[in-house]
Amino acid sequence: SGRELWTRIFGGRGWDWGSFVRQTPDGGYIITGWTDSYGSGGGDLWLIKTDATGAKEWDRTYGGIDNDQGSCVQATTDGGYIITGATTSYSIGQDDLWVIKTDATGSVQWTRTFGGGGSDEGQYVQQTGEGGYIVVGSTTSFSSGGSDVWFIRLKANGDVAWTRTLGGPEWDWGSAITQ
Repeated sequence: SGRELWTRIFGGRGWDWGSFVRQTPDGGYIITGWTDSYGSGGGDLWLIKTDATGAKEWDRTYGGIDNDQGSCVQATTDGGYIITGATTSYSIGQDDLWVIKTDATGSVQWTRTFGGGGSDEGQYVQQTGEGGYIVVGSTTSFSSGGSDVWFIRLKANGDVAWTRTLGGPEWDWGSAITQ
């Protein structure tokens, strides 16, 4: 009926926002976004796990001294999480597409950054039927114009299986993908 069942607020004294929320297999929720209230830099990728009523079970921040953010998070078949977004802290350009694989408690299993001298970011990530991952986002580093849609197919261990860009002379970007 659209009635509010509960509301939760997470954050501190700085700027904090959520970019993506997904229900987890245990009935709780996993949220990613950005925080400058917590973490180690100007702004960090923020991951929050809640129970079914929205009560925080745990949270983690990932990043360095510059701005880092999460755009999408999904539960993985091994009980962990796969996250994509962008990092300036660990980039070689303006910002790079960032992928983080965690275990069930948010501890990092591996991270990968992808990019060049321009601005690159991940918008959506999904585990594939083969156990790897597919990421979609945008790149100005490897574009044929302003920005191109960027697909990166990763193996289960985070190694690159292939990458593709699609676009023309104007601005193109991807926001979701499904197998």
